[in-house]
Amino acid sequence: MLDLLLAAALGSSLVAVSTIVAGRWGHVIGGVLSAFPLIVGPVLLVAAHRHGTAFAAQTAAATLLGLIAMSGFVLAYARSARSFGWRSSLPLAWLAAAVLGALAGQMETGLVGGLVAATGSLAVAFWALPTRREPSATVLAPRWELPVRMALTALMIVGISAAAGQFGPAVAGALAALPTVASVLAVSTHSRHGSEAVLDLLRGMLGGMTAFVMFCALVGLLVEPAGVAAAFVLATAAAVIFSASVARGW
Repeated sequence: MLDLLLAAALGSSLVAVSTIVAGRWGHVIGGVLSAFPLIVGPVLLVAAHRHGTAFAAQTAAATLLGLIAMSGFVLAYARSARSFGWRSSLPLAWLAAAVLGALAGQMETGLVGGLVAATGSLAVAFWALPTRREPSATVLAPRWELPVRMALTALMIVGISAAAGQFGPAVAGALAALPTVASVLAVSTHSRHGSEAVLDLLRGMLGGMTAFVMFCALVGLLVEPAGVAAAFVLATAAAVIFSASVARGW
């Protein structure tokens, strides 16, 4: 129970920090930070402690494969946001994620195949994003919005973490890669700041996913031979370095 509460608290904190950063340094940087593997990390850690390192390694590989669905979500939302509001963009994005996730679930690739699929799908999504028309503006949000964002994120993470242990590593990995934070941030940014702002957010999110990919790849590669502590420390350090590099590059 405590590990689920920790995962929910970390995910909510990620949403809060991303929101604050977006208001101070722009939506792109907020998007980069939102992709940090602060949610998938506890999910994989819980998997390792409850089900063993082999299960955690397989879950990490499946999570990488699940990024195909995440890429589809971001691209579909970005494309639809130019013509529609969030009420239409969100279900269209989830539909794209569901279809691609179902297709990815039929693949049996292992860690290397998951890494190739993740990087390839993110690259295609980034290339196909709509071009920026004008700089996005930041509008001061009401005080109640941040707690609502955090609460919604916590509820989704608790549900995902609880469900992950009831299935095999492939399903658990797919659940860990679901666009939970992306959904909350995309809807709130779109409704509050407009389509250009959500496009900046999603662009930064795709760029920041390099840290997510590196984290999962290192956990999958190292958790069995090196142990849980070493694998997660090294993966976290690599994710921090990659996130900082991407943020500085914008």
